[in-house]
Amino acid sequence: MLDAILRTEFDGRSLASMLLAAGINLYLEPGRALLDGAGMSVFPVLGFKRNDEHGIVTVAGLSMSLSEQWKGSEYLPSPILIQRGPSRDQTPVQAAIGGSSCMEYDVLTWRKVGFPAAPRARDLLVYSNTAGYQMDKNESEFHQLPLPPKIVLTQQGGRFLWRRDDR
Repeated sequence: MLDAILRTEFDGRSLASMLLAAGINLYLEPGRALLDGAGMSVFPVLGFKRNDEHGIVTVAGLSMSLSEQWKGSEYLPSPILIQRGPSRDQTPVQAAIGGSSCMEYDVLTWRKVGFPAAPRARDLLVYSNTAGYQMDKNESEFHQLPLPPKIVLTQQGGRFLWRRDDR
């Protein structure tokens, strides 16, 4: 991608040659790209309400728990429902996902997400590939809720080990 950008021409000259001619050094950091495919954000379900067409799932967490970068966007991957407890009716439902604050903007996912069954209290919603957006600078205790724990997963001797990251 960088090569394509640097080869882009303006008035017959590539951006790379213009930077060189102007004595400009270009420094890049791979940033979030290093975390592609890594991390997950897990939210316990508090409840589910249904209307005629769809429902809304409320989770124990805030939209800010997924990062301010997601706010107002729908680039966030659809969550996976982990059903816990006794078996239930497996009729698919569509639902938006709201956070547990009283703020009207506290919505994790505005679009209607398909679930294999109606989520219920104690189920888990898992958003995958969120490591690149979980930055400490975005976390806040503004709502007087504890910050979500971070878990570090490593592989040693062919086994996966996890620990809570308290740093």
